Amino acid sequence: MASESPKPDAAQLSRYRDFAAEVAREAGLTALRYFRSGVEVETKSDETPVTRADRETERFIRGALSERYPDHLVIGEEFGASRGGKPVSGEAQGEGAFRWVVDPIDGTKAFIHGVPLFTTLIALLHEGRPVVGIIHNPVLEETCSAAVGCGCTLNGSACRVSTVDSLERGRLHSTDFSDLYRAAPALVAKLLGRAGAARTWADGYGYLMVATGRAEAMIDPVMSLWDIAPLGPVITEAGGRFTAIDGTETWTGTSGLATNGLVHEQILRLASAGSPQ
Repeated sequence: MASESPKPDAAQLSRYRDFAAEVAREAGLTALRYFRSGVEVETKSDETPVTRADRETERFIRGALSERYPDHLVIGEEFGASRGGKPVSGEAQGEGAFRWVVDPIDGTKAFIHGVPLFTTLIALLHEGRPVVGIIHNPVLEETCSAAVGCGCTLNGSACRVSTVDSLERGRLHSTDFSDLYRAAPALVAKLLGRAGAARTWADGYGYLMVATGRAEAMIDPVMSLWDIAPLGPVITEAGGRFTAIDGTETWTGTSGLATNGLVHEQILRLASAGSPQ
């Protein structure tokens, strides 16, 4: 069995973070060229939408990551896995300690409806654990970036979660409450009955709002690796907590609950009757 590679130190993680944040900002310019332009929308095999903007943005990010770190694996929503610009499949995907995970436009539905809350997400995993997370909103020019042990910033300035300690006074977000209702109807009824306010159209931007103290909680019942990988570093380095909806302490699961930490257990108690794993 191959031994684990040494854990990158704070200086290394800071360099990875800064580079990824710059790539996300530059990639956002690609997405913006197609925003509110009437770009054609296609439907993928999983029934989710995709546009030329998604694909071109991911190509840009892949190119930048592969040029700087040719030995690192890159996994993206639109084009699968590659290393050094060449496709990688099967067991070869497990080779190497570092994996970049990319969602070029998180919130494609928001993007195609002209809602300016879509984001570009980039994460770096070391030995399967997210260690760097980037959430970039191209329209608002907001970049939330974090590396484990190095803090979380919004456009270069330190940011923190809120100090609201009651769900009744809190602001709850979800990408789509109808999806959450289909997955956990009893939980939705409890949450909406308790939360001070509930909003949507959030996607990755909802997690940025938690990390910057503009919302207390963000919850999603179904997530893929590229949706979730950046979130653990961003939320926890901002002082919050990130788990699966059932409370499992994972940053690479298939559901997500991000909070300021103070309302986390309140939501987990509501979810304890049954929720997505």
